[in-house]
Amino acid sequence: MVDFAGWELPVFYQGAIDEHHATRSSVGMFDIDHMGQIEISGPNAVRYVDSLVTSDMTTLPVSHAKYGLLCADDGGVIDDVIVYRTSEETMLVVVNAANRTTDYAWIVEHAAARDVSIVDRSDALEMIAIQGPKAVELVNSVAPGVADIERFTSATIELFGTTAMVGRTGYTGEDGVELYIEGGVVDVWTGLLDQASNLGIDATPVGLGARDSLRFEPGYPLYGHELSRDINPLEARLSWAVDFTDEAGNEKRFIGADALRGIAEAGITRRLETLTMIDKGVPREGSVVVDLDGNELGPVVSGMFAPTADAFACNAFIPRAHGAVGTELAVSIRGKAKAAVVAKRPLYRL
Repeated sequence: MVDFAGWELPVFYQGAIDEHHATRSSVGMFDIDHMGQIEISGPNAVRYVDSLVTSDMTTLPVSHAKYGLLCADDGGVIDDVIVYRTSEETMLVVVNAANRTTDYAWIVEHAAARDVSIVDRSDALEMIAIQGPKAVELVNSVAPGVADIERFTSATIELFGTTAMVGRTGYTGEDGVELYIEGGVVDVWTGLLDQASNLGIDATPVGLGARDSLRFEPGYPLYGHELSRDINPLEARLSWAVDFTDEAGNEKRFIGADALRGIAEAGITRRLETLTMIDKGVPREGSVVVDLDGNELGPVVSGMFAPTADAFACNAFIPRAHGAVGTELAVSIRGKAKAAVVAKRPLYRL
């Protein structure tokens, strides 16, 4: 157990590698109640969220969700979020636990004269993620109809005596669902584990260790590592989540848009790349990528053993000139240059 953004959370239950493989092969269950949820409602809620988030929210249908980023004026990332449109005039912004207070203050600060209501629902809403190739089958067995929910949509379901909003976004590179529950979360957790046993499905509780490797392999960023106030979405390979125009072709205005347009026009000088190790060595955050002459190229922001890829690997920001797949570089680990190669991203694809 470790402290994580003020929450006591498990690094692992039975072992991070076992939990990783269990999620890839069957079902992993994640207690993600530490994540925050901020509800914005009112006649101008959609337009207001659209002014904060990089992705176009104006055409998001009710019961749909979209990934986006909150950016500062200079284009640096404040947080990456998933936004649900839960009604015509209500948006639910799901934020990272470590950024909950910062995000809420940012959203409130820019809401002047917007005629919106902003409520931090983080303490009331509990979250569980059920991920893996058999996850939808498991949840559908106790809440029929879940299997019909499409990716990045949501619905309200009844299960184990409580009501939940179910989303289908996933942060493991696998299919699955996220449950937003207001009371009764323990009954849902134990009920799903019991039901999995009844069906002969291997459902495994998963801690922070495997959660990190599961998101790392498909190339999903983690705030504080691949994203921060000093990193912009374009160099983090998230240009697909930045809409400079809406679906009608009109210029989209959001905080940081002008800075990001300038960066896009000038071209980024560095980019997030994944390297796999050739020599034995564990690349860690804080290590430095170097060229074959020993010149420093950029920092490692995440590094670990990737179980599905069966390789030690890391993410690093390095100059574009050194980022071609197959380029041989090195990672300085404890003062020694360990051979590595720029890998094709992602390391794992569903």
